[in-house]
Amino acid sequence: MTANTSGMPKEVPAAPWLRLCVTGGIACGKSLVGAYLEAIGVAVIDADAVCHGLMRAGAPLFGQIVAAFGREILAPDGGIDRAVLGRRVFGDATALGRLNALLHPAARDAIERWVLARREEARRNMGPGWRGGVAAIIPLLYEAAWEAAWDRVICVAAPIALQRERLRSKGYTEEEVHNRLAAQLPVEEKMKRADYVVFNAGTLSCAQIQTVQVMQQIVNHVENSDGR
Repeated sequence: MTANTSGMPKEVPAAPWLRLCVTGGIACGKSLVGAYLEAIGVAVIDADAVCHGLMRAGAPLFGQIVAAFGREILAPDGGIDRAVLGRRVFGDATALGRLNALLHPAARDAIERWVLARREEARRNMGPGWRGGVAAIIPLLYEAAWEAAWDRVICVAAPIALQRERLRSKGYTEEEVHNRLAAQLPVEEKMKRADYVVFNAGTLSCAQIQTVQVMQQIVNHVENSDGR
């Protein structure tokens, strides 16, 4: 990978084609790292956004979710109120499992279709940006036992106290903070299992620099090992 004077990668080789995954703890900055990857030309898909689309009124899963959790989860506009649904499932392992059983297979299929489409574009040398692969932001990668599908995993981490502070700043109560953290593997475990870590406890610039460095390490490793 080469870099311009700002330190941002300018281009990377087209082969081999890598499936990158960004995971990590809640309120650690996964979307931030995804945005930095997009800024250097990596195509990124966010599993949360995919799930939100699957829950929209008229979407395939809308009726199934309403049937499973009742019409009290609906907002005045007729769509699913995700905040209400979140309060319903977080803290209730059975309810959360029921929701994940509906969402995860459909989200996985949608992401796989997107990945294959981007790979075909790269094969045909179509579209702008990096042609060496793509990245998917998947918060529950390990919880869903999906890590084997990805060539490299980047974990975005932060201290637990900072996770709690960020969640409180978004308006979550202490109980909601506890329930949402408890619904995921500890971030320390995700860090151990990942290939790379971006520790997002400082400035935005610090997270950006780490993201660029991780991409440089990934590409350098591939170049020096013939893709292995």
